[in-house]
Amino acid sequence: MILLSRQQSQMHRILEALIRRLPRTHVDYMNYFDRLMRIQAGFAGEKRVDAEWLEINLPNPHYFLHDLQILNHFGNTHQIDSILLCPHFILILEIKNITGFLEYDESFTQFTRTTSQGDVEGMIDPFHQVRRHAEWIKRMLKKYKVEIPVHYAVVLATKNAILSESLKGQPIFHASGLRYHIKELFKQHKELMLGADNLFLFATKLLSRHMPIKREITIPVRDIVKGVLCVRCSNGQRMSYHSIKWTCPRCGLVDREAIFRTLEDYKLLVGDSLTNKSFCDFFAVDSPDLAYRLLQKLPVKAEGVKKHRKYWIKDG
Repeated sequence: MILLSRQQSQMHRILEALIRRLPRTHVDYMNYFDRLMRIQAGFAGEKRVDAEWLEINLPNPHYFLHDLQILNHFGNTHQIDSILLCPHFILILEIKNITGFLEYDESFTQFTRTTSQGDVEGMIDPFHQVRRHAEWIKRMLKKYKVEIPVHYAVVLATKNAILSESLKGQPIFHASGLRYHIKELFKQHKELMLGADNLFLFATKLLSRHMPIKREITIPVRDIVKGVLCVRCSNGQRMSYHSIKWTCPRCGLVDREAIFRTLEDYKLLVGDSLTNKSFCDFFAVDSPDLAYRLLQKLPVKAEGVKKHRKYWIKDG
């Protein structure tokens, strides 16, 4: 049972909105585009690993927490890609979407890859990352007086990663090896360590600590393309509003959802509140009266009257 499903991060959604609206000629376009590509690749890799679980026979009950984000008592963050809780053990996964020839020097905690071009690059030690998460989980178990083995592993989401001999014996494998790793863990831990009620209780205690991490990004709002944009046309083609519908003057698309996507873009790039004036600016609407009528149809909550009225965008 999935208690916490994997969702796009806020940064993922912010960058998608920004790339939709930032001119390709902008000086920072490629920087934001590269960041988005890395996040999308990582998210796709995590989803590929998630799919592997569908073919693995697990005992009931069992619980998954994907992308658990918490703040520990030191004020530092943990972002755990996946946790499996079952009556026999707990397994923590660090999922990596990296390519190249991978090498590891444990004495220096040095993890490197050699690219197809022959460049050697140092990378963050994934074993240090996942061990740190495991240590936090163990502290939580101790706090709640729960005894159950805790294991961890690094899973490679792409087949284009080649493991060197230096990684032999380390808890690292390709996504296709996940089912075999799980099988070995069940051979190692045949005894039931937690009853159904206690397992669910501890899983929900972890879930209660979940707090999505907010990462700040400087948004060049002045530089972005304003307006309700056509999803079919590229280069920020604005749609026109007439006869109670949004229509693209270039391709003729009629899109009743376009204004809702624009409201989501506003929320991601500007903030949760807007006024008639800021609505006119971002949505490229010339008439304050039309802006008022459109705002009545959107999922916003109004506060104040006349020129002091402010609108708050509702969640969901």
